[in-house]
This record gives sequence, structure tokens and C-alpha cells, in this order.
Amino acid sequence: MDHCADRSALDVKAQGSMVVAGGDGTRKSTLRSAHSEPPFSIRQCGERILVAASAAAPVGGDELSLNIAVLAGARADIGTVAATLALPGPTGAPSAMSMQCTIGMDAHLDWIGEPTVSVVGSDHTITTVVDLDETATCRVVEEVSLGRSGEPSGRLQLVLRVRRAGRPLVHHAEEFGPNVAGAGSVVSTGGARHLLSEVLVGVDAGESRVSMSPTCRAAWLPVAADAVVILAVGADRPSVRSAVADLRRGPV
Repeated sequence: MDHCADRSALDVKAQGSMVVAGGDGTRKSTLRSAHSEPPFSIRQCGERILVAASAAAPVGGDELSLNIAVLAGARADIGTVAATLALPGPTGAPSAMSMQCTIGMDAHLDWIGEPTVSVVGSDHTITTVVDLDETATCRVVEEVSLGRSGEPSGRLQLVLRVRRAGRPLVHHAEEFGPNVAGAGSVVSTGGARHLLSEVLVGVDAGESRVSMSPTCRAAWLPVAADAVVILAVGADRPSVRSAVADLRRGPV
């Protein structure tokens, strides 16, 4: 979410939820119902469902949650309107954003959010949990920018968990920030400022492969015959997205 509006309340605790229905075999998403408390604003925009912000968020002390249900047979294309700035609060308290997605039988979720920017002084945790039916599929893309231009980042923790029929398929957790041990080493970001993680379920995973360039490192990591995790780090968003696009096209 962006920070398009001022806010006077501290330590916001807010929830948003949506139910997506369909079943006609098309890509169109139908928003059957939605509930949103500020700073969430949920809107159907053509064939996409977008989450916008009605106030600055998250700010230190905020606890935000979003619940998404994609009913049997539906194909949901959901994202955010603009980048989210994770901002420090006046008390130094951490902030948290959690998203719970439940994907029904023969349903599909595309979640492609705009980047979260970890602003210096912030302490933010993003937790994403996706529960798939045995026959459900998904594409979940999360991007992070470590700091605004010319600034270091704050502390950021990312947790992504995907379960299929109740069984863990993916669990990926990372922590970043100038005071996090090893966060700038070659086994983590290695000085990169833009990060992308993507989970694909319902694809031909094939073999693992990597992409290396002076500005970006990316890897295609099969976790099942039909499931892949893509991880990429780079100097900026264009180079990262280009490397991921190359990986998705497969080996030459």
C-alpha cells in the first residue's frame, strides 16, 4: 500500500478480507464480497482486484491483516495499486502485515503485489500463508526494496508459507537490515537492494537453474514436480525482473 493520506491514529489494528468467485473457465475475477477497514481499500478493476491504501501504512505499531478466499473453480488476479512504504513510528514499536489466502478446488490465485520499501528506522514483518486445495494452483510474487534511494533500509522480516492439502510445500523466511547478522553477506543479499521471491504451483518444475550477471543473481528452485520457488536479488527492480523473466522462459 502507498502512503497517499495522512493519519492521526497510532498503532492501527485493521483487517481486510475478500471472497472471489468464478468457475466459468475464464481469467476474469469476480469479487463476491469484500470488507475493508482503513488503511485497506479493495476494488474490482476490470479483470483484476486491487488493494489500495486510504492512509499511510504500515507505520511502527500497526498490525494489519488481509484474508483472501478464492472459491472452487475461480481464477483470481489480485495485486496492489502502488508500492508500500514500511515507515518507523514515534515509539519505535515494530509493525506487522499478515496475509492468509485459501484457494479452493480447481481454483487459481495470482498475487502480484507492488514492492514493499523498507524505510530506514522501520521494523516490519510480512507473513504470507497460502493454503491450497489438492487441485488448486497459484503464482505468488513478493518484491522488496531495501531502503529509499540514498538511504539504508530498516529491519525487515519476510515469511512465506505455502501448504497443499494441509501439507507444507514451501516455507521460506529471511531477515534483512543493517543490524541483522549476515544480511549483507553473499549468502543473503550481498549488497543488493532489490529482492524478489516467487512461488509457482501448477507448472512443469523441470531442473534447477540459475542466472548470473554483474547486477543480478536469480535461481529457479523446484520443490516438487509441479512447484517452484524463484529467488532473485539485484541492484534495482528492472534488472531483477528481467532476470526472473529469463528464468521463467527456461533454458535456451
